[in-house]
Order: sequence, then C-alpha cells, then structure tokens
Amino acid sequence: MSSKIETREVTHCSIGETSAGIPVKTVYRPDDLNDLDYYEDLGDPGEFPFTRGIWKNMYRGKLWTKRVFTGLGSVSDSNKRFKFLISRGETGLFCFRDSVCSTGIDPDHPLAEGNAGTDGVSIACLRDMKELFDGIPLEEVSVSFNNSTSSSIVFYAAYITAAEDMGFNKKNLIGSILNEVLHPVSSCFDHGKFWPVDLNMKLAIDVVEYCVKNTPRYHPLVSDGYTLHEKGANAIQELALVMSILKAYTDKSLDRGLDIDEIAPRMALAVLSSDMDFFEEISKFRAARRIWAKIAKHYGAKDPKSYRLYLTSHTSGHSLVIPQPVNNIVRTTVESLACVLGGCQSLDPCGYDEPHCHLSEDGALTALNIQHILSDEARIGYTADPLAGSYFVESLTGQIEALAHKIIEEIDGKGGMIDATKHGFIRNMLEEESQKEWDQIGSNERPIVGLNRHTVAKEQEVPIRLAEDTTCDFEHMIQTSNKVKERIIHLKETRDIDRARHALENLRDEAKKGDKHNLIPAIINTLRADATLGEILGMIRLSNGLTYDPLGTIPCPF
Repeated sequence: MSSKIETREVTHCSIGETSAGIPVKTVYRPDDLNDLDYYEDLGDPGEFPFTRGIWKNMYRGKLWTKRVFTGLGSVSDSNKRFKFLISRGETGLFCFRDSVCSTGIDPDHPLAEGNAGTDGVSIACLRDMKELFDGIPLEEVSVSFNNSTSSSIVFYAAYITAAEDMGFNKKNLIGSILNEVLHPVSSCFDHGKFWPVDLNMKLAIDVVEYCVKNTPRYHPLVSDGYTLHEKGANAIQELALVMSILKAYTDKSLDRGLDIDEIAPRMALAVLSSDMDFFEEISKFRAARRIWAKIAKHYGAKDPKSYRLYLTSHTSGHSLVIPQPVNNIVRTTVESLACVLGGCQSLDPCGYDEPHCHLSEDGALTALNIQHILSDEARIGYTADPLAGSYFVESLTGQIEALAHKIIEEIDGKGGMIDATKHGFIRNMLEEESQKEWDQIGSNERPIVGLNRHTVAKEQEVPIRLAEDTTCDFEHMIQTSNKVKERIIHLKETRDIDRARHALENLRDEAKKGDKHNLIPAIINTLRADATLGEILGMIRLSNGLTYDPLGTIPCPF
C-alpha cells in the first residue's frame, strides 16, 4: 500500500548581502585579501591594532565575564536573583534600573504611581544600594549598572559609598556603569526634553574624572551601541555611532584637563549588540577594536593600554519574537557564539522568554547555561581569534571598518556626536533604517522563523513557564511598586531632616561652581545624609536654572 507523504518546497539561500547591505560573494579567495597587511591590519592577539583581541592568550588566560540581565523591582528580589545566579556560576552582575529612577525622580513622585520598580530595580537612596548588594563580595564580583541618564552620577556615588560602608575598598571595585547620556536622546526617549544634553555631559564627565582617580579598576563609561541597534541602527551604523560617542567623551574629558592615557584605559569600553547575521557580527567586533586603536593613536596615546577596546555584548532582544518562544534559545545561542568568536570581554545573553515578561528565573538560568556550554563544552576558547585568516571574515571586517569610517566622518562634519544628536541627525538615521528593516520583514524579504516563515498554530508551540515566576505577574509588580513607594516615604519621614536639608543646600552651592567642578564628593555627603535620588538631582537642576522637578509637577520641598 502506498501512502502520500506531505512535502515542503525546498528553498535555497539566495540572499546576496549582509543585514547592513554589504554585498556577499559566493566564494572568497586569497585575492580578496591582496591589500591586507598582517602586522598593520591584524597583528597578533594582544598587539596593535588589536583586531585579533586585546589579550595575547584571550580566553585561555581569562574567560569573558558571564552576566545575566537582572532588575526585578524591589532590591530584595534583585538581591535574591543575584545570589541565585552567582551560585550557578555567574561571574559578573548586570543591574538594570527602572525608568522612574532613570528619569531622575523618586518612587513617591505623583507620576511614578504604579510604575516604580515595574521595568527594573528601583534604587533611590543609599539604603537601597546597600540592601541590593547585601552579602555579595563586591571586590570579587564585577558589577555593571545599565543606567545611562542624569541619574548615573547618583548611582555611581551610591555604589562606591555603599561598598565602603560595607567594608570594601573602593579602589578594588570592578565593573562599569553605562553613564552614556547621548544615545537616549535618539533611541530610548527624548531625555533632552527633561535634561539638557550639556548638563548631562557635565555630570557624566564628573563620573569619569572621579573614577580614574579614585576607583581605578572600574569603568566609568560605556559607549552604548546596543540600544542604538535595537532602535534601528544596522551593524555599520552601530559601530560608527559607538566610535563617535567615544570621541565625544574623550574630547570632553580632555577639556576637563585629563590626559588621554589617563582616561582611555578606563573609558574605552563599548557595548555592542549581537544579532543574527553571524559573520557580520563577528567582523563588527573585530573592526571595532581596530578602529578604536587607530583613534587612540590619533589622540596621541602612548600607553598600549589606551589602544585596547573592551567589548561587552548583550544579544539582541530585537531578534526575539513572541511566536514559538523556545526558538529564541537558538537565536541567543547563535548570537552568543558570535560574541565569543568576535572576542568580547563580557557577555549578557537575552532570556528566551523576554518577549513575554521580565526575565524569569528559568530564562535567566538558560541564558547563563548557554555561556557555560560555550566555555566548558564547545572548546571554542582554546585558541585566540580562531577565524583569523578567513578570506570572508577578513574581507568583511575590512569593509565594515571602511564603511563605518565614512559615517564617522559624516558625523564629524556635522560638528561631532553631540551636535549631531541635538539636531536630530542620529534619530533620523535610526528611524530610516528601522523602517527599512520592518518593510523587509513585512515583505518576507528578511525571514524570521515562527513569524513570517515556518509558522505553526499557537496550540502547537512548546509551552514555557510564565505563571510559575511571580516576578512576571502583573499583580506582583503593582504590589512591589507600592512597597517601593512606601519605603521611600518612610525614609523621608524618619531621617534627620535638618541633616538632609543642610547636605542638599551644600550640593546646590557646589553645583553653581561651574562645569569643571566635580560634584561627586558633595553627592556622597547627601547620600550619607539619606537624601534621595530625586532630591539630589533636583538641587543640581535648580543650580543650573531649571525646575526642581524634571517633569514639572512638584515644587522643591526645601
């Protein structure tokens, strides 16, 4: 008896370009690398121009730092998740703040009602910071904060103060704070409506200056290409924008009186997205190191440490889709592999369930185990830069570098990254590229499995466990938000109000002393007096001719 077997149409890859539009040939040969000079363009790992990695033995000497996104509303919830992940082999913490703190207001602000702690952890005072890291060995674990707006200066000051109060030496703290205030204007929301770019830049440079002198193992700034990519930038644009951001902060730091060899070893850190175009992403990482090494040399850097660009990556949340969510594990694995083959120093894979909810414990553990499998089972770290010499990879690395330079030159022609941001050039670039991508997805020109290709009915999907993690539950989030609000109200009602007022008034006076006067010592004094994030930033705003409240709702209470 014969039976009819259902067949599917066989489709072959006919795409002739990368995601960023670089033409791809069917075969690459030695003549594609005729212009490649090994010592000028590649060099050995750990040597200029660092295309092959910033360390001679790369992962044989030190694995990348394994991080997992964490920001669960209350500091106690986040502290519990931190400890869980450390017990499972995480080597670096990644703390994501909520949008209320990012805006520069407190959880008891009228417009924060129901929002505090719902999209990240709420850290509004020194007590919050201490509880967040209670029981965690801060001199042994790298801690990175994903905070990019005006509140970064308060987060940094609170972290180093909390660490000292907990018995740690601030000179031994390791990690980073995003502290990059240009990209939110173009990508997240128009933060410039609430906080002028120039004031934000001044506060960011305060962190850079204080950090290089007082916390020499900590990175005071991370150039954020990841968010720009998530909002539309292709790989070439992302790389060009990252470098233009680094140049802007380098110029501002030099204007402050710092030396290039003083700042570059700490400030040359970039976070890049890793998306699904595997070889393009690998080549982007390699090109990034080469571009920065040449930029640092142009600035007159003499210390080889200044030429090293530390790369951290968060796999692309943009690439994850709601249908068939377990497929996201494969996407994250491919993207993580690209990061490692590209030579990153820190990796934070997405959780497969992020399109559905806050990263659950299951999703977090899976993201961490992807890294363990790559490092412990796949053996891909046995040799440095294993794809070096590939005709395709080297050709693509060179093309990405050249095309990124053209965009960097265009931004320089518009007055640099700060002016290009203020005048909307960057925002327009992102919007145009984002629309192009969505048009490609809508027309099936860009295939997404489960979304516009190889789809299945909802009931055929492999289920994931959302309801079993209370941090994903809406009612739990509202309860957490209310508790966060009550906590800050209690602090304000029970603290020594005269001490807090005196410290804040002193900060207001200090903030009037000009752009080159560092405010971190005064901010530390206010934190020790139990002043809150909103109050601290409010005083700085008043001293700069702005309203106390960035949202224009409440008057100054002092």
